[in-house]
Amino acid sequence: MASKARAILGAVRTALAAVNGTGVYVHNLTGSADCIKGGRPLDTDFHYPACWVAAGPLTSTHGPQLGRYRRELVIDLQARAAAPGTPDDRGLIAADLLNDITIALEQDRTLGGTVLDIIVEGMSIDGDEAGIPGVAIAMAVVKVYWHANSGAGV
Repeated sequence: MASKARAILGAVRTALAAVNGTGVYVHNLTGSADCIKGGRPLDTDFHYPACWVAAGPLTSTHGPQLGRYRRELVIDLQARAAAPGTPDDRGLIAADLLNDITIALEQDRTLGGTVLDIIVEGMSIDGDEAGIPGVAIAMAVVKVYWHANSGAGV
């Protein structure tokens, strides 16, 4: 049986696939099969727009009942879009990208019933600040939590 973490990462990637440049979305992360990727970006990743999704730390605390845990998984996201123009333009494009990601993830805060809730925290920056000129960058930390029985794994 696949891990709960795998199911959660898949649900996040599915939610991000809704960012299609229409309706409430400014950007399109569905342009090709590799727009939404696993892992973290490499120095050689220059295909934009793109979004990387990677599992971060997992914490467990005592749950509401003996034998249950409250699990929290932190998921790191980084999205990039080509952004010509001024640093101010890139900052605004990055803000739109972060907004798109947040809207997509908050459409279903249970990620299809996979978790109890999510919290999205993020920031947007001009890629020049990160040494990636001409790019807008949105970075987010998505915290998801659920309850699990003892011995259920992650």
